Amino acid sequence: MKSLKKILAAALTMALAVSAVGCGAPGGSGGSGGSGDTLKIGLATPLTGASAEDGKAIQEGVNLAVKQINDQGGIDGKTVEVVAEDDKGDPSEAATVANKLAQDESILALVGDFNSSCTLAGAPIYNDAGIVQISPGSSAEAVTDAGDFTFRTITTDAVQGKYLAKWCVDELGYKNIAILFENDDYGKGLADVAQRETEGLGAKVVVREAYEVNQTDFSTVLTKVAKAKPDVLIIGGLYNETALIAKQRSKAGIGELPIMGVDAIYSDALIDLGGKAVEGIKLTSYFSDSSESKVTQDFIKAYTDEYGKAPGTYAAYAYDAALIIMDGIKNAGADRAAIRDYIAGLQDFEGATGTASFDKNGDVIKEPLRMEIKDGKFTVVDK
Repeated sequence: MKSLKKILAAALTMALAVSAVGCGAPGGSGGSGGSGDTLKIGLATPLTGASAEDGKAIQEGVNLAVKQINDQGGIDGKTVEVVAEDDKGDPSEAATVANKLAQDESILALVGDFNSSCTLAGAPIYNDAGIVQISPGSSAEAVTDAGDFTFRTITTDAVQGKYLAKWCVDELGYKNIAILFENDDYGKGLADVAQRETEGLGAKVVVREAYEVNQTDFSTVLTKVAKAKPDVLIIGGLYNETALIAKQRSKAGIGELPIMGVDAIYSDALIDLGGKAVEGIKLTSYFSDSSESKVTQDFIKAYTDEYGKAPGTYAAYAYDAALIIMDGIKNAGADRAAIRDYIAGLQDFEGATGTASFDKNGDVIKEPLRMEIKDGKFTVVDK
């Protein structure tokens, strides 16, 4: 691991020229990570469909990590190649992708999936094949029990939900809670945790309503929220819908109602879409452009230089997932089972989203940041 970190440190100081990396059809066999001088890792992410914007960010994060390593000579002189597949954010498609990647024995490990429902659909296939799957975005509690070969660089809803609830109820003093959540495994899981944890601290959930991904009109659910007279609104969803909810809440007469969320809404797109309406939103996160970590700042600079934009949270999670996989290959060799064992024992890996270790279930252990949108920027706050 130390030698790979030295490679990474050198790579981060260079002006990188990231190009599209290995998005063709998988090939090879024998579990050796490809033929000749090539080592293959997979990528399962939504490149089309409702989650395509996040999927593209994930692909960019993985490609950046791989290109940095390749620019410094690869791993033991071998070039790393990414085999990317589009799961479309659909569990059925994710299972098809999982079969394709898992059956290609030249692929050593993979980053994916993004959506919790897709990770859960692919996990049995990856675990049966004995290939590591590291999700950069699936926080549903059910992923904890997905199998010995399933890991994630994002914490569980339980971790963030508990932290958010304590901040919300114990420290900010909110007692009447409204919860809006996207109608899928991720949203439902986060809503369940938020309700359980806030009620456990003595608060009351006065309204809980689901909405659909890509919904644009929130007048009905916001009217219900307004009638319930909550102290705060917790949103279990992504930044697009959060921006619209923030903008539309004034029409329901609750324009000043505080909003809280988790790292899924950490994106410049939230501020771009929501404008002044998102000012004051509070959230938990593990990635911040104001972080004092050199690894984080080097990643932000490299990503911005290459893609002409600042990275969001999922690009950072994917970047870390790719680095962890390559660290496993470097230290354990081109063997699926050995890579899994190495990653399972990994401790204090310093990445763009903080210092990571894994528990016995493959869940990452990290301490979240508290953030608030102030003057149009995400800012780390104490309260």
